[in-house]
Amino acid sequence: MRVGRILLYGLVAAGVACAQATGTISGTVITKAGAGVPVPKAQVRAKNTDTGTPYGVQTSANGSYALAGLTAGNYDLSVESPPLFIPFQRKDVRVQAGETVRIDVSLDDLALNTLGDGGEQFVAINAEHPVPSGRTPKTRSGKPDLTGVWFPSTPIPVGGPPEPLPWAEAAARQRGENLGKDLPQSHCLPMGPSWSGFFTPYRFVQTPDLLVIIDENGDPARQIYLDGRAHPKEFNPAFMGHSVAHWEGDTLVVDSVGFNDRAWLSLLSYPQTEKMHIIERYRRPDLGHLELEMTLDDPGAFKKPWKVKRLSSLAPKSSELVEYVCTENNRDVQHLVGK
Repeated sequence: MRVGRILLYGLVAAGVACAQATGTISGTVITKAGAGVPVPKAQVRAKNTDTGTPYGVQTSANGSYALAGLTAGNYDLSVESPPLFIPFQRKDVRVQAGETVRIDVSLDDLALNTLGDGGEQFVAINAEHPVPSGRTPKTRSGKPDLTGVWFPSTPIPVGGPPEPLPWAEAAARQRGENLGKDLPQSHCLPMGPSWSGFFTPYRFVQTPDLLVIIDENGDPARQIYLDGRAHPKEFNPAFMGHSVAHWEGDTLVVDSVGFNDRAWLSLLSYPQTEKMHIIERYRRPDLGHLELEMTLDDPGAFKKPWKVKRLSSLAPKSSELVEYVCTENNRDVQHLVGK
């Protein structure tokens, strides 16, 4: 028994000594806009600039984090937040053995902390929602029924970032330098399918011959034909394009062409051309989730096709989409600034 106690005391002493020989960086990550809402699931990383040793942790539900066990030295701290926020960096953070350095982070969002349309809303978009459990509902034909109101979710790149052609890269850079002043939605123009379900809830209405997608953001409703028709031979280029679909097992494959060149793609402000071809693959693996993989193929603006994926949660049955009319009481335009 005495030997066991000695061993236990030794282990405790060793643990205390180790803690005293290392330091900690801790704090909270919140939005800069409004009252400062906690930002969960932000990736907090610290890199020892002397040894190159990396450390990382994810913020909790209340936005707190703690990078413990850091050897004494200088660190570069970064916060790579969920999409829609601007990454944070701080260099030359000095960590002493046995001490805790507190660094609280207030994140800027891509809407530049606009009240009512910024950080608080973006946290809500990235938040997890309770969803009902159960099997995938099926139609009379035995195919998955995608009908329902779905919470918005942020698309995530698959297989690397887009590779724009030089002119498209220059256009995106110029739009960024101009603070996105000419973003179509800021002028009450549609954003197109690549933005559908990004910021606001959206509804799927599925019939045997037609799938209708209604987005609360004010874009025109999409009509996706399930009756076997082909695309027309001639198009009047449109923001939402022309969509037909077919089933591959339990996956609905939507083929869309006929786009105009006025929409912007993703938050990186990429342009598109009338050569744009979008393939969407929808799956409903269970009652409460809707999966999307979207392939964007525009040889007029990109070197090769690129993909994003998205996972949406089913909203309660009582959920309704509200009416949104962009031109009604639009106060944004007079406040838009650029270079």
